[in-house]
Amino acid sequence: MVHQPPPDEYDHREEGCSLFEWPLSDEALHMGAGELLDSLIDTIRRLNADPQWDRTLIFPRFGDVVVDRGRRQITARCMWKIKADYQMKGTKK
Repeated sequence: MVHQPPPDEYDHREEGCSLFEWPLSDEALHMGAGELLDSLIDTIRRLNADPQWDRTLIFPRFGDVVVDRGRRQITARCMWKIKADYQMKGTKK
């Protein structure tokens, strides 16, 4: 079981807001808007669960996602926070 810090101990981990880009696959080029958003949310969930990815992403707000089929990419402006040590690979306390 993973030990989490008590809720009264606020940690001052780095946080911010950044633009993230992901390539569009051949399949994604033909998806509708809803399918693309579902795919983006699934990608963010996988990254958040990956102990080798160093930050937790917040799902982008409405209007903060741009799909550019010509450049074959999806761009999202997401808020993020660096993961705590116990969430990173090999550092569980």
